[in-house]
Amino acid sequence: MKMPEPHNNKEEHYHLFSFSSGDTALKYNGEITCTEPGNILEVLKRNEIFRELMDKVEGREVVIVNQKGAIVEHFPCCLIKKDETLVIYTLPKTETPAIDGKRELEQGKEVEQGKEVEQGKEVEQGKEVEQGKEVEQGKELEQQKSTFVTFCVEAKGGKYMTGKEILKKKKHKKYSPLCIYAKHGDTVKSALESDGRFSDIVFEKTCILHEVPQNRTHIVMSTVVNSAKDRKFQIAKMEQTRKKASATTKSNISDTGFKSEGDTTQPSQSNPNSTSEEGPSVENMTQERQEIQANKKQKYIPMPDSREILQILHNQFKGLLDHMKSRYPQEKSESEVIELMREEFGKKSEGFTEVYRLTELAEVTTSVCKVEHELIEGTGFLLFDNFILTNGHLFKDEGVLVGKTLSLPTTVTFNFDTPHGSGQWKVNVKPEVVALQYGVDRWKRQVDYAILEMEIDEKFPPGLLQKYGPVPQTGGIYIVGHPDGGFKKMDYTTIIEVEQRNAAGSKHLGENQSSILLIKESIGGNELDKEFYEQIMQGKPDVLTYNTFCFNGASGSPVINPSHCQVINGIPVYGCQVIAMHTGGFSYKCKETHETQSVIEYAIPLRTILENVLVYLVETKNVQTLLKFTDVAMENPHLFELIARLIIHMVPTGKPEYTDISKRIWDTISQSGKRDEMLQLICKLN
Repeated sequence: MKMPEPHNNKEEHYHLFSFSSGDTALKYNGEITCTEPGNILEVLKRNEIFRELMDKVEGREVVIVNQKGAIVEHFPCCLIKKDETLVIYTLPKTETPAIDGKRELEQGKEVEQGKEVEQGKEVEQGKEVEQGKEVEQGKELEQQKSTFVTFCVEAKGGKYMTGKEILKKKKHKKYSPLCIYAKHGDTVKSALESDGRFSDIVFEKTCILHEVPQNRTHIVMSTVVNSAKDRKFQIAKMEQTRKKASATTKSNISDTGFKSEGDTTQPSQSNPNSTSEEGPSVENMTQERQEIQANKKQKYIPMPDSREILQILHNQFKGLLDHMKSRYPQEKSESEVIELMREEFGKKSEGFTEVYRLTELAEVTTSVCKVEHELIEGTGFLLFDNFILTNGHLFKDEGVLVGKTLSLPTTVTFNFDTPHGSGQWKVNVKPEVVALQYGVDRWKRQVDYAILEMEIDEKFPPGLLQKYGPVPQTGGIYIVGHPDGGFKKMDYTTIIEVEQRNAAGSKHLGENQSSILLIKESIGGNELDKEFYEQIMQGKPDVLTYNTFCFNGASGSPVINPSHCQVINGIPVYGCQVIAMHTGGFSYKCKETHETQSVIEYAIPLRTILENVLVYLVETKNVQTLLKFTDVAMENPHLFELIARLIIHMVPTGKPEYTDISKRIWDTISQSGKRDEMLQLICKLN
């Protein structure tokens, strides 16, 4: 859907553009001369070279980005500045939800009706212009430009909208912000509807535009766009729960007879169709003020026969006081009372957190990175050397992986921590995947991992392989990742023990009765998901379960045990251990809030992953990576044991290639000076 064409002027101007097709690696820089009115896509399609480029990527969707942000295809070309370069991307097409399509169809009919009238006016204007001078043409173009307003909207929701999909097509989020255009006098709502990229949730009555980064004001959807010119906003939601509760309380008090004496005013009859939730309109605010003033004027009227009840309570008080005193027959001295206060209410040392533990946790988070390609965003972390560990399901979509080679450019971004972006750096990964498994391993355990190798050798943050440790049965854990592809976040949660999983699931269902059907459809819609969910609830021991708010985009996050304890010189010292990799959960959209929720989330223990990685490296004869792993393992007792078990695994096979690999592993062990220690451990394990 689009607005009427903004001009009918044939003044010649030109547009620069940069074309990129993403995974096909097709690129082109060019210039287009525009002599006729039209929207930007129509103007581009008049160019023969651009049409040839589009033919090569037929069936793909076009995304156009100017200096302000991603613009819609029907953006008027007269609003493009002189010498401004347009960056054009193409993406695989996705289906638009039917409900949005229906709304677009209805809006389209309305605009087409308006367009016929506008076109009629433009034809008349064109006749007048042709009779005028060429100088007047330039003046008219500037005048037409001034009748339009442009403003920007972030692709991710703001307050109370952070977990919601505000765009019809999720992949457009990476081209934030979106540049919106509208005519002077149009409302914000009609501008966003005409744009066509926003989902239905944006047009709910409680949604507003919240200005960023100043956070100084918000604009309701019925506001005229004139004041929004050249400003930047987020889609947010009004906080109305407290106001509604207050209004309801006031209404109930009025109805129960707490009125001024002689007040015969009847409660106002509310009209459900007249209620507005778009924001604090003048009418709503006036009504609230009137209610507040009315409540201030209300008089207190004593409850009938209350004196008798009050006397009964007075008579009972002495007996109650004597009973309470009898529970403490011995009088305590002042020093005893102070001691009691110290024990019951004093600060306890257990409440402290040692600074060195926080420092180590902060160091661990520097190794966490954002993993992304054209179709998906996730999380990963530096394992060792220049190898990244993440989830294998990030690459399961058709066309992403051909054999062991990535067909889409994939990057990892470190230090994606703050809005101003200082210190962050992005690195490409090599197309060849080092190791990948998704599904069930040879021991019938769930696996979902991929190891990627970065293209450059630099001084990276410390790898987290050296901090590997076993999964505890209980206790608190940290999950560090990039939920929704945003800034790095850390969530503290508690392990749900195997015996408590059913109770945790039942509790969640009990608290979300209105969404039970959605939950059952979400889990039962896929037989594999349903089977895996049942296995987890029945006590599947080889996954770690918990509740977290790290949903989409957090897959591949390290799960950290911050309470690993070892005694050094008789003093308990706590440290961080990486115990698992957050993999997913059984999520659904809440019926009432439309936010993503999950019944229970799970992580795959790092031991399960590393055992499979070692066998994979041996079977694919990736000796160099295997030896780098072995070198790190010499400094960690848990990894040291894994290498011992790998050697035991290879010996019975008798394969010549395994003999050579085993010899080189032993050479690495000898260089570390731990050959005798390894022999002793192998004998013990055997």
